[in-house]
Amino acid sequence: MTSERTDFPIGLTLASLIAFAICCGLGVWQMQRADWKAGQLKLIAAARTAPPLPIAMALGPSGGPDVSYRRVTAVCLPQAPAPIVGRVTSDNNDWVTRAISFCPLAGTAYEGVWVDRGFVGASRGSTTPAQLTLPAPVNVVGVLSHTKGDCFGSDGCAYWFGHLLRPAPYVLVAERETPPAPGVTPAPYANAEDNLQYVGAYTLTWFGLAGTLAAVYAAMLWRRYRPKR
Repeated sequence: MTSERTDFPIGLTLASLIAFAICCGLGVWQMQRADWKAGQLKLIAAARTAPPLPIAMALGPSGGPDVSYRRVTAVCLPQAPAPIVGRVTSDNNDWVTRAISFCPLAGTAYEGVWVDRGFVGASRGSTTPAQLTLPAPVNVVGVLSHTKGDCFGSDGCAYWFGHLLRPAPYVLVAERETPPAPGVTPAPYANAEDNLQYVGAYTLTWFGLAGTLAAVYAAMLWRRYRPKR
């Protein structure tokens, strides 16, 4: 004697379709992220050897495309010595303050750019941001690092609003200054490639989950509707 089930599992089918679509969507998103990663790695590699571009050309008179990781040279407009914006970070398992100063610019869409001038030597080992006044940056060669928003951290925002500035959405990480800032050692940021290591790495995982889900659902239907003896 044989029997066959005719009731179709609508709820389970809808749930499976939704899960399948989500897995496929995440797989596509990871593919797009992988393409973006490849482009970013090309930018980073090019920045390592590219001659520095005048920052006015990089930023343009009315803004422009993303120029993260671009090596530039900046000539800051004259200004008086000013207190730094100190940001405590770690270096070789030790606390140290990074000195952030503003560099006014001419010929760009912005009033200037924040410059990360490097480590304050006297601050090493202290978790309190160093408080000191430095001569303003004059000539800076470095790499533009993209930041979210229009200012650098909470302290940078307070300093920005207090001076009614409109800075570029980047931090210029100094490789060298002329003349050098006293007591400060330029310290480029960690290799940006490390932050992109796992971008797009899970593409096959999501598509594999989608395929597994489809196989399990198909097996369930086969077992549900196959003739029983």
